[in-house]
Amino acid sequence: MERTIGAGRLSGGIFLAVFTLLFWFQGNRFVLTNDEGILLEPARQIAAGARPYVDFFGYMSPGSYWIQAAFFKLFGVSLWVGRLPVLLGLSLQCALLFWLTEVLSSRRAAWAASVVFLGFQVSDPSLLTAQHRWDSAALALAGLCLAVAAAREQWRGRAWAASGALLAAAAWCTPSMALVGVVEVTWLVCSVERRKSCLPVLAGAAAVTALAAGGLAAAGSWNAFLEQMLWLRHNYAMVNVMPYGSVIGGYAALFQGTSGAEMALRGLLVFCLALPAILPPLGCALWTWLLGRDVTTYGEKAPLFLLLPATAAMAASTFPRADVTHLTFIAALPYALVAAAFSRLLSLRAGAILAFTAIPFAILFSLNGLASWFSTRPIHTPVGRMRAEPKLAAEVAKLLTAVRPGAQLFIHPYMPVNYFITQSENPTRFSFLAPGMMTRAEEVQALQQLHARAPEWVLYMTLTREEFLRVFPNAGGLDNRFTAIEQWLEKHYVAVEGAGAVNIGGYRLMRRIDGPVQAPVLAQSAGN
Repeated sequence: MERTIGAGRLSGGIFLAVFTLLFWFQGNRFVLTNDEGILLEPARQIAAGARPYVDFFGYMSPGSYWIQAAFFKLFGVSLWVGRLPVLLGLSLQCALLFWLTEVLSSRRAAWAASVVFLGFQVSDPSLLTAQHRWDSAALALAGLCLAVAAAREQWRGRAWAASGALLAAAAWCTPSMALVGVVEVTWLVCSVERRKSCLPVLAGAAAVTALAAGGLAAAGSWNAFLEQMLWLRHNYAMVNVMPYGSVIGGYAALFQGTSGAEMALRGLLVFCLALPAILPPLGCALWTWLLGRDVTTYGEKAPLFLLLPATAAMAASTFPRADVTHLTFIAALPYALVAAAFSRLLSLRAGAILAFTAIPFAILFSLNGLASWFSTRPIHTPVGRMRAEPKLAAEVAKLLTAVRPGAQLFIHPYMPVNYFITQSENPTRFSFLAPGMMTRAEEVQALQQLHARAPEWVLYMTLTREEFLRVFPNAGGLDNRFTAIEQWLEKHYVAVEGAGAVNIGGYRLMRRIDGPVQAPVLAQSAGN
């Protein structure tokens, strides 16, 4: 009991320290990502009273929408508020990683694992942005750790119900995270002494599910939600399939133009990059070997019989897009398992050598994200004061000069975060249109809405075939263009030139040509 409480107190301190660090460096740092706006813009609409799946196209399950909208309701609409869930979630993962590693092995291993994990996780500023998988990973890890603590300290009732509620909340953010809940219930059923805890776990999960379903029904969104989940099941995998542990562009591209010592060094860096894919199977293999040697007590084995299959379930939850980026979201539990296993396998000296080899690499990676903050420039925007790298800041400033809050803007095909930072109005119900995933039906609907309310402004990028296949390498049989939309835009809009020209990540600002807007010729679209 004392060890659990002591680790818990230190974990609380780690949570506060990490959150302070992250909030300072990432709270208002603007980076261009395809995904952040997919969450922020719909959440802003929900906070303003919109109904998910009815008033706008809901790309995901509603859990993260509701979390984000709740923060907007409490603190107002700004970028730093939009970042709170991910920053709190990652801080919680660091704290739980420390607690779990100490419970499984030693405090030294817990410190080493926490520093290495945090260093690698903060290396890419574009990763620390609003994303439903951050929410689900933090909630699932919290549910698992609560179950481990409840089993160790023989807690009853409410602790187990809270574990079930957290796991259900994770599934409402990312439906495939329900696999972790299945693992926990199976773990409980397989033990006579823990079997009685199944009921409160299921009750907690049922309570969260009832609240979520009731909220959708009250908003009149239940049927639309079910239809959207069926749509995602059919359409998401068609374009998003990536093998386990892959990287966008392929590993070969990371070694191009290198040889000799430079290639060896690049190999070390690529190994660090690939850790989120390496650690889950490594942790499971190490602990399977340790358990086979019977070097653990019965009390130590119990949580491992939960955590090992839970790790596999978390990894499986990333499919069909199981690339390194998506595995990064669920990396905290594999870090804890690998660190704890090495702590048991290695001598104190060997463990120290490993730790003091890994920590410098983690610090080196972290400097990529943290040190670059000092070169950013402040920008005053409708969503508060932001910071961005100088070139991006200059383009955003020009965009905000032209597109004022409430102005009508359409962005094609991705980058809905620009709706959020401009606080503009999208005349369609689609915050983005992803070629290969959206079908002709979505194209027709969006084009009809554009014609009915032709916006003054457009941010438009022509998506090349090469770039499409770089990001979606297994979508070779799918079309990367929405021909009818693109022809209509090119007919009725002209790029802003001169001092007012804007180019944000390849998206050029265009303005509607004066004169009547002709109806779209839908027959020219290449159907999906």
